Amino acid sequence: MASSEHCGKTMVVLNQYKSYGLPSVAEWYAANGGEVRLLYISEASKSGFLSKKGLLREWTKAFFKWAVQPLTFRNRIVYCTSAQLPFMLICRLAGLALGDCRVYFHNFYLHELGRKPLVKRILRFLLADSRFTILTQSEGEIEYYRALSSKVNLKFIPFCSDFTPVAKEDQRTAGLPDSYVFTGGYTNRDYPLMFRLAGRFPDRQFVFVASSLNGIECPPSLDNVTLLYNLPKDQFESILTGAEVVIVPLREDVGASGQMLAISAARNAKPVVYTDLSVISYFFSDGAGIPYRLGDLDSLSAGLHALLSDSGLRERCGRKALERSRNFTMDAQLPLLRDVMGL
Repeated sequence: MASSEHCGKTMVVLNQYKSYGLPSVAEWYAANGGEVRLLYISEASKSGFLSKKGLLREWTKAFFKWAVQPLTFRNRIVYCTSAQLPFMLICRLAGLALGDCRVYFHNFYLHELGRKPLVKRILRFLLADSRFTILTQSEGEIEYYRALSSKVNLKFIPFCSDFTPVAKEDQRTAGLPDSYVFTGGYTNRDYPLMFRLAGRFPDRQFVFVASSLNGIECPPSLDNVTLLYNLPKDQFESILTGAEVVIVPLREDVGASGQMLAISAARNAKPVVYTDLSVISYFFSDGAGIPYRLGDLDSLSAGLHALLSDSGLRERCGRKALERSRNFTMDAQLPLLRDVMGL
């Protein structure tokens, strides 16, 4: 095994579901002679997105499942991809019993919850631990966590995926317009802004694919919006594939927010208008997309108009987005994780 500061230590992986299997960094560690243990909350997902109540149930289950086995984590490398808050609490309560344990929290997102004063007070206690490293996906997250704790280690790891495009949906059989502007997703989406945008472009068709958990309905005054809910991933992607332009409309600068939509659009060589936030802007630098100011209808409208009125610009943006997306694969992410984790 390659030399490392953690050489000889067991890596414990904490996953939401057993069906997810080992993440790439754990597979690499095992392939190079390291011992890996996988712990999980549930066997497999029984539905799509978890509601807030469903997430709380999973976190409670994780706490009681993992808290009874502190020696499993003693002097280990822990790569935690789910139930991060419960495991932080376990570590803080266990204290020195965990020995030289080093914990790397990946995919740790709080969204609106993180703005609540009570949550911030809890986090100040949980994050006061130099054994913790949070792998962030935006500059905004780094600023947020650093304001809460000077002890926690913070490292930036861009979102990466090996997503490949799927076949285009047949618009006629799917009841879709021949040409349309697309957006979709559940977490951190600014759908109210998108409805206002559609109102400014009455001669253009829009297709939005949301979750019923978003709690949105199309305003009755809009007859140019097709609003769909809870579609399977492949159908979501196939509708994106048929879009003329894709928009990534975010509400705040936090991970798990639009990165999959951004990479999907880029791998399909789609021209993109995106919220100018650090969590996704690195996908679209050097002319690979058109940014708009957070929550600003005028700049969003200007970006969409620029793409719709210039086929050459659409082609150039799409081509550059595809080229840049090749920098954000799992193969590209692995050496970054190894470096941060000292493997």
